[in-house]
Amino acid sequence: MIDTEPRKLADRLDEEADDLEQRSEELEHRTQDVAKEWAQKRADPKVPGAPPEDDDEDDDEDDDAGWDDPDEDEDEDEDED
Repeated sequence: MIDTEPRKLADRLDEEADDLEQRSEELEHRTQDVAKEWAQKRADPKVPGAPPEDDDEDDDEDDDAGWDDPDEDEDEDEDED
């Protein structure tokens, strides 16, 4: 009956994978709902603390100035080798 142990383990892991997939889908739906709600609040000038999105393209360059791209360092490291 040693053969049944791997099957039990495989069944249990399949069930766990199914559960994780379901939870992941639920989380995805919740985050989509939150994103929609936030977009609605930003569109409503009456909502405090939810500033409208900045549509000015000139400011986009400044937004990236403080962001350090981790992939940029990897490219430099590869060139040195």
